[in-house]
Amino acid sequence: MRLRHTAIAALTVALSLHAQAADKPAASKAEKLPMDAPLVTDGPIVVDKADFEGSLLNIPEAYRTEVRMSPDHISTLVDGIFVTRVLANKAREAGLDKDPAVQKRLQQVQESFLAELYRVKLEKDIRFGNLEQRARELYEADRASYVAPEEVYIQQILVAEKGRTPEMARARAQEAYEAAKSGKEEFLSYALTYSDEVPPRGGIRGDIGWGNPKQFVPSVAEAVGKLKKGEITPPVESPYGYHVIKLVDRKPAHQLSFDEVKDRIIAQEKAKIVKTKLEAVLAQVRSSPTATVHKDNVDALAIPVDIEKVKRAQEAPAK
Repeated sequence: MRLRHTAIAALTVALSLHAQAADKPAASKAEKLPMDAPLVTDGPIVVDKADFEGSLLNIPEAYRTEVRMSPDHISTLVDGIFVTRVLANKAREAGLDKDPAVQKRLQQVQESFLAELYRVKLEKDIRFGNLEQRARELYEADRASYVAPEEVYIQQILVAEKGRTPEMARARAQEAYEAAKSGKEEFLSYALTYSDEVPPRGGIRGDIGWGNPKQFVPSVAEAVGKLKKGEITPPVESPYGYHVIKLVDRKPAHQLSFDEVKDRIIAQEKAKIVKTKLEAVLAQVRSSPTATVHKDNVDALAIPVDIEKVKRAQEAPAK
């Protein structure tokens, strides 16, 4: 399910404020609906509100309000629950749930879900305290790690081979370079005429915008590195064709302030604390003094393989 994050998020806030001002009238009807209220029935098959609430647990918490606001999303969820329940009932009628392996798999699915709920609970129960001082210490100890890389704003004309010989492509790129260098028109005007590059939706042909030059192909990065603001390169060859590049502007690498990176550092520290906590819980589980691994039985699960025989089969010429 793809959710329209920005628009829906804004609408969520607006409706939330409106609901608070009106003592939550919009939510009251849903809240009063009992958990066993039927949503879909078909003979013995019943899908109720509790089923819907359970299905929401499979959706990231940040998006659940968004789902509740959309009748289409709600209908899709309810329909999915109903169809799945009907097919599951048919599976039981066919006796598919009697297989011991299937029964264990059903148990594992339930346990996996409960384990994930417990993991989330562990995270929520962690008390992080005020990590700002810790973040500042990390920042001061390694300021070199908090540097914004150089960025360049470029425009380009890209002449691809696209049915042209390499000589023809280079000649067209040279023609574009001579025209752009003349300065009779804006660079992007020549991009409209000569460039084979298709701009992203809503973009302008040839206007690449800001980017880290280290992300460019080596030949382009090298050429851009030699440009001064406003200069245009002669054709630069790359695997994509021939580039004629104009440097519009350049931002040198610079030190980021603590305020610019504080939230990032704190988030990283929180992630480390959570990871340490979860690893400690798993280590405790695995080191239980009452747990016994029956290694002989585990090893017996493996299918014996003659490695040499397999190698000979792989090396033998195909018939």
